[in-house]
Amino acid sequence: MKETKDGVSGTALTTGSGPDRTAPPGQPGPEAIRELKTELKKSRRRFKTIFDNAIEGIFRTDGRGRFIEANPSLAKLHGYASPQEFMDAITDLTRQLFVHPVDHKRLMRLIDESDSVQHFEAEMYKKDGSTYWVTMNIMVFRDKQGRPVRYEGTMLDISKRKKMEVAFRESEERYRVAIENSNDGVSIIENGILWYVNQRYIDLFGYDNAKELIGKSVEATIHPDDLTRVMDIINRRPGGTNVPSRYEFKGITKTGNTIFVEVSASAITFQGKPFYLVYLRDISERKEAEAALMKSHQALENLNRAKTKAVHHISHELKTPLSVIQGNIRILKRKLSQDPLYPALERIIEALERNMARLFDISRETDEIVRATHELEAGILLNDLDRLLKRMEDLSEIPAAIRDHWRAVKSWVAESLAVEAPDPTPVDPFTTVSMVVDEVKGNIPHRALDLEAHGHTGSIVHISAVILRSVILSLLKNAVENTPDYGMITVTVATNEKGTRILVSDRGIGITPEDQVFLLDGLYHTEETDQYSTKRPYDFGAGGKGLDLLRIKSYAQRYGFTLTLESDRCSHLTDTDAGCPGDIRRCAFCESPADCAVSGGTTFTILFTTNKAGYNTDVR
Repeated sequence: MKETKDGVSGTALTTGSGPDRTAPPGQPGPEAIRELKTELKKSRRRFKTIFDNAIEGIFRTDGRGRFIEANPSLAKLHGYASPQEFMDAITDLTRQLFVHPVDHKRLMRLIDESDSVQHFEAEMYKKDGSTYWVTMNIMVFRDKQGRPVRYEGTMLDISKRKKMEVAFRESEERYRVAIENSNDGVSIIENGILWYVNQRYIDLFGYDNAKELIGKSVEATIHPDDLTRVMDIINRRPGGTNVPSRYEFKGITKTGNTIFVEVSASAITFQGKPFYLVYLRDISERKEAEAALMKSHQALENLNRAKTKAVHHISHELKTPLSVIQGNIRILKRKLSQDPLYPALERIIEALERNMARLFDISRETDEIVRATHELEAGILLNDLDRLLKRMEDLSEIPAAIRDHWRAVKSWVAESLAVEAPDPTPVDPFTTVSMVVDEVKGNIPHRALDLEAHGHTGSIVHISAVILRSVILSLLKNAVENTPDYGMITVTVATNEKGTRILVSDRGIGITPEDQVFLLDGLYHTEETDQYSTKRPYDFGAGGKGLDLLRIKSYAQRYGFTLTLESDRCSHLTDTDAGCPGDIRRCAFCESPADCAVSGGTTFTILFTTNKAGYNTDVR
């Protein structure tokens, strides 16, 4: 840009109020000159105000690059207290301001080419040595020979924007690396057309490179068996129709092999347009394992069903001959009671009666096992139905009519297979616990045990009071039979925001880790049959056949509680064959009940988890 001598580019000034008779022709008169000077002063004041208060840093340098003017904002940008301090300090802007001197050289080259530069970005130093980013607009003014006379321009701090750009680029890079190295196949699709695939997607379907897939329909990767269903989901998704976000389908590779794929999709904006980001995972091995597991499960179910039928049949068939034998023994006993030889036969007859009673007990227990097993199987079947419904919901929306049929099937299963059990009612657990503890105390006059109930009334669980009594009684009986005389047993009721817990704790011999693994499966006992077969209930070491735990497991399914155990085997029983004398006073390792209390013990915990309405979770 060329300059005149007076520094003003353009035509000569003229008056705006008509010719002045006192001035030479073509020149303004004194009045016009005064007006012009007044306007010039006003203009300079306005410029000064704008210059001093501008948010942008404004500057002017001479042709050699020395600052000859700078506004306060420019000084502040560079960390100086005043424009004068800034101009005095900066004698070589290339080295003092530009972090990368090559940026200044590039800037000067651009100015030489076009006399101005806009939005030039560079990293600069502040007074304290810290750095920041600016964007500059600069114009050069030249003399008649084309030499630079001065440079004028503005600077604006863009550090925040640059940090955001760097963070965005880093985020994009992390995302790209994560996608490219994902163990899942990833694609971006629009209207069923592939726009992007990662390497795992390419490998998943057996292609050589992305070019074979980009721009092609996803139909090429879907097995014909599932093509209609999957394309229906894809076509309905943009319309906002309720479609599953995650589902499974059979895929097909480039060579025609079938694979099983789990897919999840979410809407994204890509290049300003709506697309779908799709993740695919090869679940072929899982499906094969599920098929093998299902086959094995079915075989076990068949065996279990056959076993249950056989046990039930044997139990039923035993009842009649046992009743006949029992009746004949009674007749024989009555007829022989007056015979002189009866005293010699009495012990034999008593043995027959005792063993007959045991056979009847076994028959009754077998019936109870069959009933409990039926209820457990019914609960498992109901859970399987719920899981199957959820899987179907993942695949597609289920019509209302199908849901109605589903509920009818569940109702039929519950009514036809489940054993009748009392409906749940509000029960104060501590009241029941106190009654059961008092009952057990009355049943063990021959045992020297300390039984205590801890807690308070006021908490509520939803269960049949009869069932709750049966559960606590079974656990307490087990505790009594595994605690030596002069030991302690406690039953504690504790309630918090998560629910109500009933803890049955004994400081007895404890359960080995091996037995703990199977104990809650039901019908598993930790004592040998010949030990408990000759002992009465509540005797130390009387044990049991695991039927009580099987019943509790059935009750837990129906009334929505859980049963867990924690146990430490007595440290003085070095192996499972070691025996406890059953009386702390006769223990070679304990001098007092306190010694026994720290050596081992077991705690069974019943947990009723309450929902927002105050009921046990999962009560059917």
